Amino acid sequence: MERIAGIAAPTKATYLGDPQGAADGLVAQYDAAAASEYDYEDFCGVHRGEAGVPAARVRFSLAEEASEGEVARIFKRYRMGKAALAGVKVSVLYFECSSKTFSLGAGATVLVRGEFRATNEPSEPEDAAREDTLRVVYEASSALSGLLGCEANAGLPGTFTMPSEV
Repeated sequence: MERIAGIAAPTKATYLGDPQGAADGLVAQYDAAAASEYDYEDFCGVHRGEAGVPAARVRFSLAEEASEGEVARIFKRYRMGKAALAGVKVSVLYFECSSKTFSLGAGATVLVRGEFRATNEPSEPEDAAREDTLRVVYEASSALSGLLGCEANAGLPGTFTMPSEV
């Protein structure tokens, strides 16, 4: 994440995040029927120095549907989860989570939207940057899937390999 965020040694990096808090927040949104794709739960981030705007961050929200239509030119679409969009500074991964954690323990299947966003332009070729941003959102999504108790790892692969383009 530091490389994508443009944080090189010896620059101090400050890491922020509350993965369990993000998982709990998504469950609370769902159970209160207050979920919106624009109500993000911060999962993790890295800052240059002590504070300010994150140099890179991962956040999650609940979504009604995965992006299936026309996408902005900054993205390429890949075969992962329900939908995966990767750009050089931003990647989005949608995945379905079936878990007893939702609906006050009764269980439900929800669509989760994960987003990685970096503020700096990448210092690597575009294809490598897309792979890196997609890898970060995949790793965070896999971790969130575990925290939520999603069945079958939410349909995400066990390890990251760059998926084929759609």
